[in-house]
Amino acid sequence: MSKINSPYWRLGIAASSLVLALAVYVFAREYPPAFVAPMQAPNPLLLEHGRLFGSAPSLFYTLAIGLLLGVISADHGRGQLHCLIWTGIALMLELTQIPHIAATFVAVIENFPRFVADLITPYWAIGTFDPVDLLATLVGGMTALGILRFIPSENKDASTH
Repeated sequence: MSKINSPYWRLGIAASSLVLALAVYVFAREYPPAFVAPMQAPNPLLLEHGRLFGSAPSLFYTLAIGLLLGVISADHGRGQLHCLIWTGIALMLELTQIPHIAATFVAVIENFPRFVADLITPYWAIGTFDPVDLLATLVGGMTALGILRFIPSENKDASTH
């Protein structure tokens, strides 16, 4: 007579997705985000095939954050809305890596306090725009939305009938 409470497995999927995105940055990226750099232990074999993992972080972090927002929302409908809003924000962030837009962001950020600029400037200064990242972001967000929308919040296993 047990119930499977989906917020727990949704959180598990979200945590696993974040770990997978972080693993790509730690093991298969030459220039990881600043907060990951102290943990970086790039694997030469993975670096050679880094393009293989190219858009995985975009998919996994969008999926993870979309699920997290959905799980912590006040109700089911708001959770889906928050997931959609996050997906839109993630898509916009990807679009800001278009070279002329990124250059504008870098120029504006130079006026920020140094610690802020050092933290966020690499996203636009080193990051590159890739349409496949847009697709991966959309797939991650829609996967999260699908999980939130179509999987009931509680399932009864066969022993509860």
